[in-house]
Amino acid sequence: MGFRCRIMLTTIVLSVTPQAVQANDVNFSIGGGYPFFVVPEISLASVDNQKRWYANYKIGFDDGFSIGFEQAISNTNKHALGFIAGAIGAREDKTPCPNTDNESNTASTPGDDFVEIIGSAIGCSLSKMFDEETTNGLALTYSYNFSGLNNAGMRIHVELGYGEGHHSKEKRADGGITLSYHF
Repeated sequence: MGFRCRIMLTTIVLSVTPQAVQANDVNFSIGGGYPFFVVPEISLASVDNQKRWYANYKIGFDDGFSIGFEQAISNTNKHALGFIAGAIGAREDKTPCPNTDNESNTASTPGDDFVEIIGSAIGCSLSKMFDEETTNGLALTYSYNFSGLNNAGMRIHVELGYGEGHHSKEKRADGGITLSYHF
């Protein structure tokens, strides 16, 4: 089953699951962490404030969307467990740098070779810094909400799951951590 099919299936399951939800306010949070540096998120709480559905956009050296659900597991609503589908992490894309050998250029001067080698080395260094690729898949989540689930305040959110690399299609376990503020 492809990644897009899994997201569509998850969306359908979330939409048909019987829950006590009314037209509550849409909430917003913003945070950052590792491997995604900026994570804006919108969410919708259940009437009893024990559950929430959310969607976020994760921005780092690569980016991705995810949708999820959380359920409070403590009387104070500070601890919550859930799941997400979508971007769950990012890893280094192991694409090698281009070869710096200059066999095809026979009319170059030694100075030209040096400049080309230095340029290739700088380009390769920059590409290694920004060569992350998003892992898309399914993950379990845990969050600690300092003021309780769906209340304004700080939140620590951890996700761990399994998916495949966006470009490499490599199957792997991945995850992330985010510290955010819920408005």
